[in-house]
Amino acid sequence: MTPFKCLLPVLLATSSHPPPPKLHSVSEVAVSTGSRVVCDVAVVGSGFAGLSAAIEASSQLPDNAKILIVEKNHVVGGNSVMNAGQIACVGSEAQQLANIEDSVELMMEDMLKAGVDLNHPHLLRKMIEESNNVVKWTEQELGIEYRERVTQMGGHSVPRTLSTLNASGNDIVRPMLSAVQGKTNVELLLDTSFQSFIMNDRGDRVQGIRVKNAKKGDETEILCKRGVVAASGGFSADVPFRSIQNPSFDEKVMSTNQPGATAEVLKEALRIGAMPVQLSRIQLGPWTSPDEHGFGKAPFFCLGAGFPYGIIVDPETSKRFVNELGNRFERSMSILKMGHPAVCIVDAEGAQHSLKPDLEELEPTVKPFQSLEELCEHYGMSPQVLAQTVKDYNDGVATGKDEEFGKPFRDDIKPIETAPFYGVRLWPKVHHTMGGLQIDENASVLNLDGNPIEGLYAAGEVAGGIHGGDRLGSCATLDCLAFGRVAGRKAACATPSIVVPPE
Repeated sequence: MTPFKCLLPVLLATSSHPPPPKLHSVSEVAVSTGSRVVCDVAVVGSGFAGLSAAIEASSQLPDNAKILIVEKNHVVGGNSVMNAGQIACVGSEAQQLANIEDSVELMMEDMLKAGVDLNHPHLLRKMIEESNNVVKWTEQELGIEYRERVTQMGGHSVPRTLSTLNASGNDIVRPMLSAVQGKTNVELLLDTSFQSFIMNDRGDRVQGIRVKNAKKGDETEILCKRGVVAASGGFSADVPFRSIQNPSFDEKVMSTNQPGATAEVLKEALRIGAMPVQLSRIQLGPWTSPDEHGFGKAPFFCLGAGFPYGIIVDPETSKRFVNELGNRFERSMSILKMGHPAVCIVDAEGAQHSLKPDLEELEPTVKPFQSLEELCEHYGMSPQVLAQTVKDYNDGVATGKDEEFGKPFRDDIKPIETAPFYGVRLWPKVHHTMGGLQIDENASVLNLDGNPIEGLYAAGEVAGGIHGGDRLGSCATLDCLAFGRVAGRKAACATPSIVVPPE
């Protein structure tokens, strides 16, 4: 077998090195010609969950085994490359150095509160208990580096979020791809779209998947001796499917996701009897701007600087209206209720904490102003009312307590008073789908009777039940990596149970 050897033109667009030459693997040639392929484990999706599943499966299997990663796009990484490079972790070394007291129970409380108690506690606990091991794995095995500073994101009681050096999902995906490249038993197939599952005669075990080559259109059967890992992500970009689950999120609502975030794997799993869970629970991101497409630049500014160190105001009243560090649902719905974009304001001191430190790079979405009066003129706000709003906020900073909205203040919080002042308009976009396939602690997909479907595992956003009604920021990365590793390990360790029929 030719070791890995596919096309990673990919996400390496920001790399200073040229992409590696395209080398055809045996499996890639077979898929392109419509021939049958046999492997031990097939992973559908090449984001955080899929790559971690493949890496873990590889470590469990001998060099002469075969793990296939199937990716429908011409690039690797899915939504993970658009991630802000943040992961929630309890008990990290950075937390300890900062003397931050945290616990599994406290993070569970935070997630259950945001998820309005719809989270499945056994899945939630397993994910959180694995958080420190996951971070150590990324550091020690993959060489990923995180900033020393721990961030407190909305809905979290304490700072527990680690950020990669460049605040980018690429910081995680690149090392994972390098690890995959070094595996002789892993192959990556790009431009290969999932079509359906292959079932045994009784219809109670997944034996493989059917895929289609994007260039030639030939359909191929991939038979999997041990199992299939669904790591295909959510359906935020699948307008027909998401609007059926929640009619509020029709084509008029933009999404932060890449176009491939669609529901075909989820729908096919439902066809074979998988248990759906909370599909109508769709999250909006409160830190996105209507002044740019997709995810954009605004989130990097708001997550690190605007929300922790600034305020969100209604431009029509020039007043605050929400806890800037409340959970995503609270903030998003508060903005939507106004019926027009909000404005996030922070001063030069707070702006230094932007996840993207080059503030000029964030223009024109994030705009600098030399005075609050100039900012008010631009956004059509009242200078007198905003001045009072900022004074009231600064008084709370001085006392260490936000009497109006209960925003938690960090020890390094400072009053908003140093020019330049930065403003960015906010309007929520569909960001994450909490619902998906019901899994157990072993990442096995459950059927309608609550029993595992043999040969089928799921991890990441395609799986539901972990985040409940609303997800807290930086928990998706943890979810993908923790359950991705579980799914890969369990699939690889399953007893081979199919007999490959002749062509």
